[in-house]
Order: sequence, then structure tokens, then C-alpha cells
Amino acid sequence: MSKTQITIEFDADALTSFTDERLALLWHVAQASPAPHGDHAAGELAERIGREIIRRWLREVPPALWHHQGRDHYWAELARFARYEPGGPAGGPEFHAGHWVARSGTGQDAGGQQ
Repeated sequence: MSKTQITIEFDADALTSFTDERLALLWHVAQASPAPHGDHAAGELAERIGREIIRRWLREVPPALWHHQGRDHYWAELARFARYEPGGPAGGPEFHAGHWVARSGTGQDAGGQQ
């Protein structure tokens, strides 16, 4: 036997009903598709399968809720121009009694710290 063709048929609207093993198989099949790179249908199918895999994975993984926050940009900008000198050890009530010290124009303060 020199040539073999294997056809896998499935209902793309039923991805949520497939076992994890079947879904993993479909992911590999979608990635091995002979369609040319950039083919709309092949890309859409691979994306739908991938999103179902991600949905299942995230169901069991607690989300990173605080990695990116709206205030991060403003904090980063403030830290470019000043650094915080705490009023006491981290976690203690005096920590928040500290103050901000201006940095020089090079992004470092007078003590050479970033």
C-alpha cells in the first residue's frame, strides 16, 4: 500500500460535546489541513477548535484577574518620574505614610536608583 487517504468528518457545531481526546485529534487534523495558509475556512475551523480547547482549560484554571489593570499605565508613568519611599516596612501601617521622591531627567533619582 503506497498511498492512503483518511477522511475525518465531524460536526463543527458540536465541538462542546466531543471528548477531550477527540478535540485534541481535531486540533491536530485542523493544523495538518492541506488548505493553503491563509485559507478562511481552514483558519476559522482551527480557531473554533482552539477556542473550545481554551474554554475547557480555563474552566479548570483560576483566571489571572489582576495581571493587567486600567491603572497600570498611570502607575508606570508616575514611576518614570518619581519613586516611593515607604514610611515603614511593607505590610505595616506606616508603609503608606511614605512619600514620593522626584527622579532626575534620566529616569533615576539622586541616589542612582531606578
